[in-house]
Amino acid sequence: MKSFVLTFLFLLTSATPTTPDEVEKMRMVEAVNAIRSKGCRCGRRYMPPVPPIEWSDHLFRSAYTQAEEMHTYQFFSHYSKDGLNIGERLEKAGYDWMVAGENLGEGQLSFDEVLSDWLQSYSHCKMLMHPRVTEMAIAKVDRYWVQHFGKPMPEKK
Repeated sequence: MKSFVLTFLFLLTSATPTTPDEVEKMRMVEAVNAIRSKGCRCGRRYMPPVPPIEWSDHLFRSAYTQAEEMHTYQFFSHYSKDGLNIGERLEKAGYDWMVAGENLGEGQLSFDEVLSDWLQSYSHCKMLMHPRVTEMAIAKVDRYWVQHFGKPMPEKK
């Protein structure tokens, strides 16, 4: 019985999402902003410095939903299991966006590792350096990483 309980707890915790605390959120945003503030090479293309971005709990919820779905249904895609793209998923989550983007990672053990992999991929790096995004969030569920970017629509007056 004891080994069953320990096995169950291990299985339960191995699929539990990694929800970043405030310190981890700040560390991730600072790491991304350090790259954005200096500019970098994405493949052969130089990307000049761009404005900083900030954490969005709203984007975290949408990133977490995608990471959880990929884990639950064991797939890896920029589309949901229902075929929705990033813009459609953000709209479904109630995020009224002007600019939207997504980076995915699978299997990296740490944020530093997934960020390094994103920087080595032209399309992921370009998203990290997108000059019009103002917000981001990163969610991890088991081995799946999802980074959502956005710029919300201006509030109507």
